[in-house]
Amino acid sequence: MNVFFKNKVPSKKVSFAGLGRCQWNLVALSILNLFFLHYYFYFAGLLEWTFMYSIPTNICSILFDSCFLFFLGLILCRGNIKPALAILYSITFLWSFVNVFYSRFFFQYMSISAIEEAHGLLDGVVIDTMMTGFSWLDLYYISSLTLFLFFYRKSSNYHISLSESFCLLKVALFSLLFMFIVYSAYHFLNPRYRNNWEMYGFRISELFCDITRGGTPNLAHFQTGAVRSAIFETANLFVSHELTNEERNEIKNYYLPVEHRVTESLEKPHVKNVLFILLESFLSAPIDLVVDGQEITPFLNSLKRDSTVYYNGKMHPNITCGESGDGQFIYMTGILPLRYKMTVGAIKNQILPAIPRLLKEKKETKHTEIIVPTNPYLWQQKDVNYVYGIDRMYSINDICSNTDEVIDDSNIFQFASHVITPNIEPFFSMVLSLSTHSPYDSFIGENLLATNTSLPKEYRNYLNTCHFTDEQLRLFIESLKANRLYERTLIVIVADHHAHIDRLNMVGKIDESIPLFIVNGNIDRLSSWTSACNQLDVYTTLVDLLDIDSEWMGLGHTLLQPKYQNSLTDEAWRLSEWIIEGNYFSKLK
Repeated sequence: MNVFFKNKVPSKKVSFAGLGRCQWNLVALSILNLFFLHYYFYFAGLLEWTFMYSIPTNICSILFDSCFLFFLGLILCRGNIKPALAILYSITFLWSFVNVFYSRFFFQYMSISAIEEAHGLLDGVVIDTMMTGFSWLDLYYISSLTLFLFFYRKSSNYHISLSESFCLLKVALFSLLFMFIVYSAYHFLNPRYRNNWEMYGFRISELFCDITRGGTPNLAHFQTGAVRSAIFETANLFVSHELTNEERNEIKNYYLPVEHRVTESLEKPHVKNVLFILLESFLSAPIDLVVDGQEITPFLNSLKRDSTVYYNGKMHPNITCGESGDGQFIYMTGILPLRYKMTVGAIKNQILPAIPRLLKEKKETKHTEIIVPTNPYLWQQKDVNYVYGIDRMYSINDICSNTDEVIDDSNIFQFASHVITPNIEPFFSMVLSLSTHSPYDSFIGENLLATNTSLPKEYRNYLNTCHFTDEQLRLFIESLKANRLYERTLIVIVADHHAHIDRLNMVGKIDESIPLFIVNGNIDRLSSWTSACNQLDVYTTLVDLLDIDSEWMGLGHTLLQPKYQNSLTDEAWRLSEWIIEGNYFSKLK
């Protein structure tokens, strides 16, 4: 390290007080990199929620990170200030840049578990989304780098003694003490919280030693900072999650008896196949919406009007930081995802009682497949297919011979119509759409709203693309009818998750509810639940509807009866984490 940063002029031994203006400017630029990162998240609305103490604790965390990284740089460079400052600036610059651009697709800080998904960043959809996210704010990075090179060239090299370097650790520890005082003052001066010792203990532990359990990963990172977040998450990788007998019994007692989750008597549909269609980022808002005399989703509207089709447009998304991977996980397993890291990375070596696996074990299903419009490694799809019991995957390499070609829902559903044929019955098939994914600076298909000026441009683009997807879905369903598969197939149409309403400039005007359609399920709408429910309930509903003999019915509740019990509880979140991290199902065989 010293050889790389070797100076022709010998370094002068000084204290921190003796550093010149250029050196302090380099420190200030490094601190500013972290400020830009965190307040990009703050003003972009990516923090789950905020308290009054968020900003003071964030400032303390930035100070801690800067001092700690500067100290490490000095240790590595044996007290030479100039190369240590280069290390400090490089780390803060790269961490800020990577996180800001990563958030434009995943809406999260980059965690250790997210780094495991780095291969997915090469997917065309991801690259397009991040590249179209460029804005004038990004000139900050060019300006910052320019100023760094200017001040770095003008700065002289000094040498700091080891004992003097430890002053940085004193400042870092003082920042933690100040953070403790600020939050304690906020908590005990607030009449709403002052008597809540449990909450006080929880928040203090989250700020100092446990960022994993709050269910608000962005806020936890904002308040804790990069260094401690990385330390805590790395340490968590080595923590044993072996479940005790008491914890296993608590999980089992929660999901049993299954009678309170499913219907006791119901005429089951006479179907051989199950087709699961995941519509990308599809809200319920466009369904039944008419703008300028045009139906946005005429085909889905027709399904909604069909009394033989079950429809619920008030389903709450339950995803966390895993976005599409989380949506697929919830539907397949009836378990809530982890709230602080990527779930797909935590389950890829497990065997779960997912719907495709249960259909193969309990029913006559012989063929299970999935069609994904991305590379086979995004969201670790290739690994989780085995977890879910999916035997065959078609990816972008199969859908398009030229992977540089722009793919949309017409390619996807046309490909699916050729793949899903009578000669593979009985089958389970999952098809993932793509076109309605962000960004929404353009649209696909017909411009229905060319003369509309009342809606934001981004929302008009989204609605036009929803219309396009709706038409491709209609053509696909028509192909199933032509192949005489339609009547023998239970067709489930759902959104993998919501569209981020701030990206549509429709905050406060529409909600994040997503739709659920079940076709050929022989479901009586009058005797089923069609009000607010959760993604978690879809698994239980399908296992109930298909009359699958399984002790595990998920943590949700069936929608096939007029009474409904809310599934999204703190206990369900906690037990889901135990199930995933403790590999609960591995010892049930």
